[in-house]
Formats: sequence, structure tokens, C-alpha cells
Amino acid sequence: MTAQISDSIWINEENFSIVGVNGNDLFIPQAWGINPVATVSACWRGYVCQYKIQSNKLILDNLQVSFGIYENNGIGQAFVPQTAPAINGVIPNAPGGDYPLFNNIYEDLGLEIIFSGGILAGNSFIQALYVHMGFHPAWKYHHVHELILEKGNTQEIRDVSGEIDKIRNKMIAHPLEADISESSQQDFESWIEKSFRLNYNLNQ
Repeated sequence: MTAQISDSIWINEENFSIVGVNGNDLFIPQAWGINPVATVSACWRGYVCQYKIQSNKLILDNLQVSFGIYENNGIGQAFVPQTAPAINGVIPNAPGGDYPLFNNIYEDLGLEIIFSGGILAGNSFIQALYVHMGFHPAWKYHHVHELILEKGNTQEIRDVSGEIDKIRNKMIAHPLEADISESSQQDFESWIEKSFRLNYNLNQ
């Protein structure tokens, strides 16, 4: 599988990739009458969100989505792009360029996301840890923040890069967990749970 494009979030004028979520869903396109279509291997779910924290609220700022149909149920047929419906009163624009990844671009949505739970956000990706598959986990980033939200309102933002460093060191030393005893693995998982406000799947 091709490495997937992550959602992102702006925190204090700094852009982070969303690398872990624990809680109820973030943006759900189907709730707005949009069923995204996979048109590129780098985004099998067919859409990418950009969030921001504004006045301590979680806001969906921009959205890119592939919307349309494949002729004859997609059997050897071309994708027919369509204009997606408005979201929060915003009509999508058509992208520029010859080969855009998505055919509907929403900008300045200002859509409040009523999310309760935790988000891990990372930047400064470590290129040496790149693999051509799936979403990259938090431990592949130098700088990671944990956000705790309640009904879309930010309760806490803290730097957890030190905890992530320890996880990364262990992952690099024992990438397949093959030679780690069951007790030491349990100790490590227990330490992870204590290191963060919520439990995330950091190993994948």
C-alpha cells in the first residue's frame, strides 16, 4: 500500500500532521451528503482535512475531496468528477493544475468539530523512517503534541516529544518485537498508557 496523506492541524501557527486519535469521530463527510471516492493510491479514503485551533475550538478549516462516480460501477471505466454539495454554506472550488489529487476544494470552512477525546499531532517527520505503506505513527516525528478536547473545546495542549523519543528508541531497537519478553512488553505498554492522557495505538 502507498503511504497515505495524513490530515493536518495548525497549532499556534505551526502545522502538524494528525498521527493519533482517541475519541469520537472527527469530520465525517457522509454526514454532509458526501461519499468520497478513492482516485489516487496515496488517499484511499478519498479526502483530506486541515484543522486548526481557533479561540480554543477545533475548527475544520480546509477540505480536499474526490467526489464523483466511476462509469459502469468502475469496471475499466473512467472516473467522472462531480461538484460536491456545500458544507457550512461553503461551495467547493475546482482545483488548479493539470493533475490534481482531488476535484473539490473547500477553503475557510469555519466548521466547528464537536470532538471529545485526544489527538496526537506531529511535525518534523524523520525521513529515515519512511515506509511506503499506510499512515506514519507518532514515533516517526521529532515533535509531537497531545491535545485533549471536550465537545470541541481545547482543555489541554502539551508537548510529549520526550515520551515519543523513548518509544522511537524502543521501536528502532526492536522493530518486530521478536526478542522482547512478554513481561517487558507489558511494562512498555503500561508506560505508554501512563505517558499520555489517553491510550493511543502508537505501535502501528
